[in-house]
Amino acid sequence: MNSNDVIPNPYEGLTQEQALETMRQLVKDETRNHIRMGLLYNYLVDSKLLEGSKQYKSPLDFICDNVEEVSRTSLQDYGMVARAFREEVSTRYGISRLRLLLNYKDATKLELDYQEPGTTPIQVPDKKGEVKLKLFADCSVEELRQALRHVREQEPGTPFPPEDRAVVDGYREAIMRSVPRGSPMRVQLARYKDESVMEIRYIPLGQVNHLIEGLLSQYSAASMAPTPVKRQDKPQRS
Repeated sequence: MNSNDVIPNPYEGLTQEQALETMRQLVKDETRNHIRMGLLYNYLVDSKLLEGSKQYKSPLDFICDNVEEVSRTSLQDYGMVARAFREEVSTRYGISRLRLLLNYKDATKLELDYQEPGTTPIQVPDKKGEVKLKLFADCSVEELRQALRHVREQEPGTPFPPEDRAVVDGYREAIMRSVPRGSPMRVQLARYKDESVMEIRYIPLGQVNHLIEGLLSQYSAASMAPTPVKRQDKPQRS
């Protein structure tokens, strides 16, 4: 299996009401059903079932407004993993580890075997900062986080603020979930003069609608999050 293979979705053909009822049933045993929740979310994204809806801007709004037990961030993660890996692979390695693996892949540009990602080599730093090669199958969630953090810290140029990385990571994941598998589209954090910018490149004309959908989905999710209060510097005494 490669990144261009289409993963069958068992939820194709459901109506809006059937999709909500199925999601509610999956939530009852959420731990075992993360990947199926992702498949159901992806079906709503791909099917355009909500097109023309005045009440819901995105499938994310549709599900989370009606099924309160579902986290918006978690549902996006489930969808991202479900779009890349088959259910048996997700069951074997878990959603959290596979999500971090996809982020690691984007950061390092390594080739990934989507059918058996366990043999993927990961550069894991220890407490002393020494990097050791470890197979993905043997890595814990924390080790994958350390490996991803290490890769990002090695990037040349002025370090980007963590909040800027978080914003672009969110949009990247939302966009790549929306576009067809194997799309050449790339979303990167870059710098223009002294400002962090999001760079979106290689957009096929036939995928502009997918790009807009991904942008709107993440914008909607981000707008629901509380805005952090900026600290104001105290005026200096003369």
